[in-house]
Amino acid sequence: MRQLISISTIALVFLFSCSKEGPDGYYWGTAYARFNTGAWEANPYAIVNAPYKQGIDVLIHKFNKKGFQRESMFIYKIPEQVGKYPISKTDARDIDSLVGAKFFTVLDDGDVLGDAYSLLEGVVDNYVEITKIKGDQIWAEFQVALVKGSSNNSPNYPDTIVFTNGRVHTRIVKPK
Repeated sequence: MRQLISISTIALVFLFSCSKEGPDGYYWGTAYARFNTGAWEANPYAIVNAPYKQGIDVLIHKFNKKGFQRESMFIYKIPEQVGKYPISKTDARDIDSLVGAKFFTVLDDGDVLGDAYSLLEGVVDNYVEITKIKGDQIWAEFQVALVKGSSNNSPNYPDTIVFTNGRVHTRIVKPK
């Protein structure tokens, strides 16, 4: 059952990543962090967690120069209020109050799922901190360590990924 839920989560993230360009009006704001030892910058947006409305999900996608998605960071079930929340080993569809995170690579023309990474404990203090909410805008800081779980042999990706000094400022996209 847990494997089915994980596959569903991957499919959900992949669904948002299949096109060359993101859905109109979704990407807004800035997201950056230290990615292992280098700088990392990507395009964020936030949505209300579905279908259980367990807080908000922040999706951060990195595109190549041709506009194809290459990476997807997914921090989910974040309470929609200022505070610091530990990131735990939980799935996006688990009905609980735990915040979780996943990272995926995307291959080819943005339509093939590459490697899937899950939470790795004991490397850094895994957390997301909502520092400000104003209207539909949200500001957050994060750090998280992730380990490769399943692989489709994405080139140049290590077994362990550590995001530190992460910052995101985006808006919560309302369903149409």
